[in-house]
Parts: sequence; structure tokens; C-alpha cells
Amino acid sequence: MLEIPNVIKGILILVFIFLPIEKIFAAHQRNLFREGWFTDLCYYFSGYFIGHGTTSLLIVFALLSQRSMPILSSFISQQPLVLQVTVAIFIGDLSFYIIHRLMHTVPLLWQFHAIHHSSTNIDWLATVRVHPFEQILTKACQMIPLYWLGFSTETLAIYAIFSSAIAFFIHANIRVRFPILKWIIATPEFHHWHHDRYPKLYAQNLAVQLPFIDYIFGTFYMPDRELPEQYGTELNTKTSYFDYFIYPFKSLLKSLFIAVANCVRT
Repeated sequence: MLEIPNVIKGILILVFIFLPIEKIFAAHQRNLFREGWFTDLCYYFSGYFIGHGTTSLLIVFALLSQRSMPILSSFISQQPLVLQVTVAIFIGDLSFYIIHRLMHTVPLLWQFHAIHHSSTNIDWLATVRVHPFEQILTKACQMIPLYWLGFSTETLAIYAIFSSAIAFFIHANIRVRFPILKWIIATPEFHHWHHDRYPKLYAQNLAVQLPFIDYIFGTFYMPDRELPEQYGTELNTKTSYFDYFIYPFKSLLKSLFIAVANCVRT
């Protein structure tokens, strides 16, 4: 009997979960094959293999590197699983918040991150539109501290599943209110404002799991009973996967060329 590859199983599970939910609870009416869907599908397949490859490299890196705090690592690994998972989520999302904020404030990093913001249709499939460089960078920033701190294998596995699930959830095109949950765990109501085409704050709602992190650092924005009307950036949403891939490097070369030209003039 022919076995279905995990990458295909994954996309089928996502389709069967999110298509009915987004149809019933749609925040914005969208066509099934909305603009940019094929590009995002390419990102799904490339992201799947890049993610698995990055995880393998991070595990090797963690095993080869010596933990600088063996006493703390031993203490953490002996804690109950629930406590480990809770702390891991906090550390992982705080690490993501920091690198995410840098992506919105450092021009070079924004060239990569702008690709994720280019979609004018925010839904579960838009989750995967992430440049490979950004995917590797953010995953490393989230996972390396958790490896070094000695969290158990079970904790890391649960954290990885939770991170993936909530990433698709917060991008989903649904208008469902979560009166209490939205203050504890990130929801579509929270994260859609991060993709607002005309944000009220320069960088808002940068956490992807714990909204209170944004509240602490002054980047929280979530008006009651509202969602953005428009999403996206100035990038062409019809751009192909390859054009998106080389876009940041073209911008970098252009900046270098301008810098060199200015130096020559002076």
C-alpha cells in the first residue's frame, strides 16, 4: 500500500480543519483560490523541508555545544512537564518578540520580513509566506535557548507542535471572539492587527503566543470588536516564489551600489 508523505498529510489536515472554519466564521469574504494562493502553497512545501532541516541542525548544534549552566539545566529538566512547557512557551515567545521587533526596525531585516506582510489576504495559508532566511533565523532564536536551558525532549516536542498550531490559528480568516482567552493566548483578533496595512503603531502585536509580552513593551494594540479593513505592504502580491526569494538580496545590492556611488562622488 502506498504511504502518503507527511508533507501531503499535513496540508490535507490543514485544509480539512481550516476551510470549513473559515467558510462558517469568515472575517472577510474570500475566494477559495484567492490572489497569491499558489505562491503560498510553494512556501508551504519549501517551509516544511526547511523547517525539518533546520530542526535537525539545531539539535546537532545543541548536542555539540556545551551548556554554560549545567546546574540550571539539570534543575529545569527535573521540573514537571506542565511547568516546563509553560516556561518554554514564555521563553520561546519572548525570544521571538525580540527578533521580530528587530525585523520591523532594522531596514535590512525588514527586507526579508516584508515578504510575510505582503499578502493582502490573511488566512491560514498566508501563515507560511516566510522567506527561508527569516524562517531559519526565527526558529534558531526560539529553539537554541530552550536547548541550552535543558528542557526535556517531551517539552520541546510539545512546544514545537503548539507553536505550529497557534501560528496557523492566529492567521486564520475568522471573526470569533474569545473574551478571556484573547488576553492569555494570541488569537486572530490579536494578530490580524499586526498585519494591518496602516498600523496605528510602528510595530504592533509582535508576540505570536502571549499578548501580555506586547503589553509589557508598549506594542499592544487590539481595539474592541474591530478587525483591519486592509492588509499587506507595497510589495506586489502576485510575485512568484522565486522573485520573493531574491527580493531582499536585490534590495541589499541596490543599497550597496548607492553607498559605493556616494563614496565615489565624495
